[in-house]
Amino acid sequence: MFSAQTGIEPVRQLKLADAVAAQLEELIQKGHFGDGGRLPAERKLAEQFGVGRGTMREAVSKLETLGILVKNQGVGTFAVYPPPQAAGRMLMLTAGDVTALELFEVRYALEPEAAATAAARRTKADLTELRGILKRSMAAAIEGAEFVSLDFQFHNRIIQASNNRLMRRLYEQIGPHHAVYSEKVIAIPGRIERACEGHQRILNAIAQGDAEGARSAALDHLRSAERDLALEAS
Repeated sequence: MFSAQTGIEPVRQLKLADAVAAQLEELIQKGHFGDGGRLPAERKLAEQFGVGRGTMREAVSKLETLGILVKNQGVGTFAVYPPPQAAGRMLMLTAGDVTALELFEVRYALEPEAAATAAARRTKADLTELRGILKRSMAAAIEGAEFVSLDFQFHNRIIQASNNRLMRRLYEQIGPHHAVYSEKVIAIPGRIERACEGHQRILNAIAQGDAEGARSAALDHLRSAERDLALEAS
């Protein structure tokens, strides 16, 4: 109850789930969960925070409501990149005649599924070409423009390996925008190395015929790329 005499309101104890959510949000903002933004399973998180599963579930749900976390069924829980406050800045960045945010929304819809499909349908020729592209892109003295070209070739080859004609047609529309985006972020320190690491994970899963692993690796790769772009825009 507010006291007119003192101007002081009694301090209310913060609900445990709210305290956990606040600390989890702070960890997310600091990049604690890495480039992909994937959180541990709720059971593991509960152990790390020293709380019950119900409390952890409530804290995660609060951050989902705020748009800070998103759950992908069968894949995991991820921090949203860009975070809500950066989304407006992403809308101001262009990738050709569309915004960077629009580009990533379409890439999220297409590329993880294309990678999963490619894991089931890829040929030896597909793997040979993907390995060759990746090897060239990992050259120590590679120039930014050359990497941008190879980056697109790598993703495009995965689309081709899906052996889905509609996916191929859709990616033809993305290609020019992908190049514009890549040129904006290629100079970010460590961007080429992070991209190559992501490509290697995707290729490994495709080569092993691991559809879920390929989908997950592609999703992680996109989140890392989007995070770099959001940070560049901030």
